Amino acid sequence: MKKIIAITRGDGCGPEVVNEGIKILKIVSEFTDYDFEFKDAPAGGEVWKQYGTNLPEKSFETIKKSDTLLFGAIGLPDLPPGVAESAIMKIRQGLDLYVNLRPAKLYDVLREKCPLKSEFIGSGIDITFVRENTEGLYKNVGSLGEDSAENLMFYTRDGCERIIKFAFEFAKKKNHKIVTSVDKANLLNTSKLWRKIFHEMSGNYSNIETEDIYIDAFTQWLIRAPHRFQTVVTGNMFGDIISDEGAFLIGSLGMGSSGNIHPGKVSMYEPIHGSAPDIAGKGIANPIGTILSVKIMFEESFNSSEIGNEIDHAVEEALQEGRTVDIKSKSLETLSTMEMGDLIANKLKSKLKA
Repeated sequence: MKKIIAITRGDGCGPEVVNEGIKILKIVSEFTDYDFEFKDAPAGGEVWKQYGTNLPEKSFETIKKSDTLLFGAIGLPDLPPGVAESAIMKIRQGLDLYVNLRPAKLYDVLREKCPLKSEFIGSGIDITFVRENTEGLYKNVGSLGEDSAENLMFYTRDGCERIIKFAFEFAKKKNHKIVTSVDKANLLNTSKLWRKIFHEMSGNYSNIETEDIYIDAFTQWLIRAPHRFQTVVTGNMFGDIISDEGAFLIGSLGMGSSGNIHPGKVSMYEPIHGSAPDIAGKGIANPIGTILSVKIMFEESFNSSEIGNEIDHAVEEALQEGRTVDIKSKSLETLSTMEMGDLIANKLKSKLKA
């Protein structure tokens, strides 16, 4: 099974965490039938400084000809906001990556790192946010003037139907009992259309419960009772906000993973944290968000839930022995980025060899 994986190392701590993701891919290649070829596709702030573009055409062509893309964080403090980061939007729009999949799973061994009281954590946190990724405000339709600015929140029936269908199919695959839709249908026309389509499509999934929650109420419920949510589907801007909120509940933004997906086509996998230039080169960034993004890659692009599960178990076992500084424990060794990656890779190696 030959697969070509484009690699964008990015800025700041991006290259450090991406290296650990590649380490996991190489372990899988060594002990399974997968054969990976890695091709560099530079993008981001440093690339902009050199070439005057944050996504050179050569890089985008490499991405389009690959099976998937492993993407590191981008952004530099000496560049205006968006100069580097807009490369992500170019890829999402250019490849029509309409699904942004963001799991928020609190491992039992990290329960003490959750900022919530135990009574709010309840039976545990294991939520997957399914975010519409190509429409809404982030389609960037509008204008910016000296004294006024506007952005058009634009949704189509096709855009709503395909992301809501993905959410229901995902819930079915994961044996989730309920799908929660988050909107602002008491105010926004776009949310009224969204809610209408959500209820229309729910009729095709009679075995799955559904609920609608307004975005402002949901941000509160995500703190008060995160254990009650499983699959959460929402629009672009709302999904951006609540998935970051959810990531903080699992111990650290460094644990957050994501997939930008068009089922059956080239998709992009990346940690949700930023480039963190203040810690770049210090070897203290948490690589787990990137490694869990590789897990999603196997599940969604390579249709291998088995390898995805093995990566997940390897991460959980490694967390019982060592931690990076952002999730450190007094009773466990504090590890560098590379050491954490090595520990997880060794755990995975033992599982695949068996």
